[in-house]
Amino acid sequence: MAKLDLKATEKALSKFGKKTIIRAASLLSIRKRGYDTGKLAKSLDYDLHVAANSIAMQFKMEDYGLAINEGRGKSQNGQGGKLYPKILEWVKRKGLRPRNSKGQFEAWRNKEAQQRGIAFAVTRKIHRFGYKGTHFFNDAFKENYKKLPRQIKNAFALDVEKFLDYTIKEINNGNSSH
Repeated sequence: MAKLDLKATEKALSKFGKKTIIRAASLLSIRKRGYDTGKLAKSLDYDLHVAANSIAMQFKMEDYGLAINEGRGKSQNGQGGKLYPKILEWVKRKGLRPRNSKGQFEAWRNKEAQQRGIAFAVTRKIHRFGYKGTHFFNDAFKENYKKLPRQIKNAFALDVEKFLDYTIKEINNGNSSH
């Protein structure tokens, strides 16, 4: 018996994956949070595996992408020791500076210690209150998923039609393996 060829379905899913990744990267830059070095946007990707009896699609991104997308709740006791070093790195990269009570930038007195203090304050705030997610990936996925059922239905119908045409030709030519 002939194997069902899912080329049109695979093409439609591949198009869905590409459009989702492009839109997610766009939303990431528009919504600002999580767009610092561009590393997260560059890491967005997907894998599509089409086998004889199954189709699997998996989206990939940097680990912290989920926290940017979903947000983060306040920390429980003893959680989150990995956050401070990353926040300190971010403070240094962004060049964040201390401010006085009027909100004006102050001159550096002890740059390293002041940067650690800023990182500590930011980390403490995240631990106490968490932060809302940007939903950059969820929104991109939903936006493209709404268009997907019609495309998949049409592509799958085209694949099944080709499969049936091929099978009928084989039967008519007497090449059936029964």
